[in-house]
Amino acid sequence: MRRLFSLLLLVCILCLAACSDERKSAPGGVVSLSPALTELVCHLGQGDRLVARSTACDWPESVKSLPAAGNFAEPELERILAMKPALVVSNEFVNPKDADALRQAGIAVELHPCDGFDDYRAWVALMGKLLDCPREAESELKRTDDRIAEFEAELKTAQKKPLRALYVIWDSPLLTAGADSLPDAVGRLAGLENIVKTEKGYPSISLEFVLKENPDVIVWFAHGKDWKSNPSWSGIRAIREGRVLIPRDDSALLRPGPRIFDGIADLKTDLETMFAGKESAGGAQP
Repeated sequence: MRRLFSLLLLVCILCLAACSDERKSAPGGVVSLSPALTELVCHLGQGDRLVARSTACDWPESVKSLPAAGNFAEPELERILAMKPALVVSNEFVNPKDADALRQAGIAVELHPCDGFDDYRAWVALMGKLLDCPREAESELKRTDDRIAEFEAELKTAQKKPLRALYVIWDSPLLTAGADSLPDAVGRLAGLENIVKTEKGYPSISLEFVLKENPDVIVWFAHGKDWKSNPSWSGIRAIREGRVLIPRDDSALLRPGPRIFDGIADLKTDLETMFAGKESAGGAQP
């Protein structure tokens, strides 16, 4: 009897071990509630792991067929719990308690900011571990460092004075990108110098400040807004002289993801064209 019990116990242990190994090696589903992270998952060749996205996740085109499991940083708990993913990733949650609810259900949750190149590198390394794709992550880290070094070398070779820029995120109230923001970082690599130097994040500023600082160029991110309809903008020299640039694809510049270097290259090209007195192929506005 004791021998039979020992045999049954051994069988149970072996079965549990097999189940444990299977769980570790099985590809678990991933829910991404950040557009930049959704792009990163796909860029690392793990797009088939995605089972849901946020309503803001729209690139690559293939992710649009995935069900939405919430808005950016706002998970729909019931829907996610029903999906039973292995992992949920986002930059933050509007309600931090949502993360606790998911973790209590046995779902791993990774919440980390992604506001610049250092944050992006950290996410790439983390995704390489979480999604078991270390080679792809290592390749992306190298590409990131190489592209940044390339832009910096071009600026050094050109030896041009940076163009003083205003980044308009919204026009009323006037919201801009401050020091150490993502637009500030990408702009520097494109040869721009932010006129907002002391305030960080995305501060509200006055038109009087803009008039005083007199930027060389305005990078316009305010979709659906037209500076021409606001007479107050006409006092700004960059407006009068037609030096307002609408990025070809602002999501490539405002999302710290794999496409950001293509966005910087496009921005750089359009700035060069604008200040060469030619019509921009991408977005320089007359």
